Amino acid sequence: MLFVNLNSKIHGHQAALADAMYSILGDNFYFIEFGSNSRQYGSFSGSSKGVDYYKDRPYILKMFESEANTEKAKELIAKADAVRTGGEPFELVRDRIKEGKLTFRSTERFFKGPLWRDVFRTRALYHFLKYSNPNYRILCLSAYMANDLSLLGKRYIDKCYKFAYFTTVPQIDVDKIINNRRKDKIQIIWCARFIDWKHPELPLKLAKRLIQSGRDNFEIQMVGANTTPLWHKISQQVQKDHLVNHITLTGGIPNLEVLERMRNSHIFIFTSDRGEGWGAVLNEAMGAGCACVASNEIGAVPFLLKNNKNGLIFKSCSDESLFERVAYLYDNPGVRDEYARKAYHTITTDWSAQLAAERLVSLSESILAGQEISFEEGPCSKAVPLKYKNMI
Repeated sequence: MLFVNLNSKIHGHQAALADAMYSILGDNFYFIEFGSNSRQYGSFSGSSKGVDYYKDRPYILKMFESEANTEKAKELIAKADAVRTGGEPFELVRDRIKEGKLTFRSTERFFKGPLWRDVFRTRALYHFLKYSNPNYRILCLSAYMANDLSLLGKRYIDKCYKFAYFTTVPQIDVDKIINNRRKDKIQIIWCARFIDWKHPELPLKLAKRLIQSGRDNFEIQMVGANTTPLWHKISQQVQKDHLVNHITLTGGIPNLEVLERMRNSHIFIFTSDRGEGWGAVLNEAMGAGCACVASNEIGAVPFLLKNNKNGLIFKSCSDESLFERVAYLYDNPGVRDEYARKAYHTITTDWSAQLAAERLVSLSESILAGQEISFEEGPCSKAVPLKYKNMI
């Protein structure tokens, strides 16, 4: 089977899966880049900085590097048995979709805000309405993507699959990591850009509630570059609220150092609202063996976390709900360590890049053979509409 992955650029959210696909398919797998070498791709650029993704990856084809590469890429896309695309530029896959050739589109949810505010995104729904066919399938990079597509009725009800951004997860001795953490003080880590929908105010509210409840033996590290007005506002608020002994703003630090700080932290808190399409920092925190407390509206959370099993889920934007979850882990170190171990197992086994690649290949082959297989849970299992409140 010839499988083509079409994406703007290979980076830290794509390389692990691509490597796994190549390990299975060998020269029958291509990763076609349609982007420019000089272009940066949002939050991906930070984790990709200083990393050579082209070394030892012969499957990469830089489409616009030459006319010959462009022609080869178009030929591969046309004749491939299966193509996975992020959707742009759509003209590269339009013909194969019209012809009913197996095409997987990976996408986050459309409506990251209230419907009344995101009305313009209905144009994206029109695309799925226009090109709906039995072999146009959706790899959901958000647990809520199926909700958005349900607005089109039953067209995609059996064509949506759970998927993810897959980060490279270093192999660690998770028990040793947990046992070597500080015993004298609870270490909590938050890692994000300082922008409104990441809600950096919540760690401050959490700190004040913990102190007021008598749980004052903790430190919160807030990792994120000091490049936004909100960072300076939060920094001033930490001083104003006399939280300097409990909250440290680290500024921007290299990704490898972030992972090391995660491995030294007992609890990871993830406070974004529904604006977080996926949230690959959750993959990284679980891979570092953190006990994770995350908002129910984040795209990755319903797929990766099971409440009270391998982590805790709190009601989005609720500092009371966040406090209750963190306080529980503060008071129950045994449970905290159990969730940390289970989180690591989930991301390295149940949601690994290797398993996702194996399943994507098997799913593709079965669809092409006219006998689609199904998976009960994890990557490539069917995605169905969810309700936020059912996550908590």
